[in-house]
Amino acid sequence: MANKSERSWREWKTQRRDVLRVIAAFLAEHFLPRRAFAKKIGTYSKPSHRVIIVTFGGGARYQDTLAPEGWRNIPHLTQDLIPQGLLYPTAINDGITDHYNSSAALATGNWQPVDPWGSQPPQSPTLFEYFRKERKLPAEEAWVIATNKSFGLIGSSQVRGFGDRYAANVILPKQLLLDAIQRAVSTDKGPGVENREAFAKQMLSALDEGYEGFGWQVYESGHQISRELKYSLEKALLDYFNDPRVPSSGDTLTFFMTKEIMRRFSPSLMLVNFWDMDIAHFGSYSLHLQAIMRTDRLVWELWQYVQSSPDYRGRTTMFVIPELGRDGDADGNGFCNHRSGDPSCRHVWLLALGEGVPRRAGSERPIRHVDIAPTAAEILGFKAPGLEGKPLVELAV
Repeated sequence: MANKSERSWREWKTQRRDVLRVIAAFLAEHFLPRRAFAKKIGTYSKPSHRVIIVTFGGGARYQDTLAPEGWRNIPHLTQDLIPQGLLYPTAINDGITDHYNSSAALATGNWQPVDPWGSQPPQSPTLFEYFRKERKLPAEEAWVIATNKSFGLIGSSQVRGFGDRYAANVILPKQLLLDAIQRAVSTDKGPGVENREAFAKQMLSALDEGYEGFGWQVYESGHQISRELKYSLEKALLDYFNDPRVPSSGDTLTFFMTKEIMRRFSPSLMLVNFWDMDIAHFGSYSLHLQAIMRTDRLVWELWQYVQSSPDYRGRTTMFVIPELGRDGDADGNGFCNHRSGDPSCRHVWLLALGEGVPRRAGSERPIRHVDIAPTAAEILGFKAPGLEGKPLVELAV
């Protein structure tokens, strides 16, 4: 029998879904533009390969995932995905064990020492900048889709000769929806709402979940997507609320937006940040494990989508890696944090899938987070000089 806290959690989720449907109806009917954004056909030569880097994000310890006692939390990885790919059971994060710097290391191939709350861009050029600059590609070819709202500046550095001109498009789906809500309640359009401030508070509360909170600063880069595209993506996001599986977490919003961007633009290079499992900071081990299981399912569904898409099937390499672990369990609550830098924070794993990847394979060779970027550069055929990481030699790229 479910205890009181579990029943309260289920009741809250049900109420939250109901309010989200109200949000969707209000915005779709009275505020957002009805004309869909038309994808423009570029004159550039589109790369033949695709790379998707997925952070199994928010911090997951080895013992809760790849160790035998953790297999029950990742059934899709262990039963469906690992047999299709190459597993590195030892991936080491030698950098600062926070979300932003760890993910920026994946995007740059260099360890990053910047503000962990995202107020600074990476100190070295990102894959997105090298890729777009050398291949003369538009921003639609490179995207970051992130649940973590501190990732606004991760799409480019400010290094001379690079920067915003060659940045990735960065989408924070939950923040995108919040922006639409806040504009909606501040406009004269729409039905009569006697207390718009209270209405806005109710809607924002319905979206609020996870350790992140909405008090964190969202930092915007100099590279911004067009207003038309932003409104169009907002409309697509709201349309999803009519789906029977209306999203109940930030990661499900991120998953939907990733598929929408893939459908519209079929970009060649993406970083997808899942992050729900950072709810561990609240001190609830059961909710942390639920988030791990949800991320396991979303990663599996993303790979299924790749295999179902003519633009991605047979030409995509996908990397799945926790950006960091979490503290060891000496006091019984190590799962709550990840700043100690102990081995439990640093030892994670990497799974590679798809084009150029041997199936049912594994390598005991320890690899590092910074090794993914130079491997992606080799797959996509562009130069990224001076990286600390080295390409993964086990892949046929």
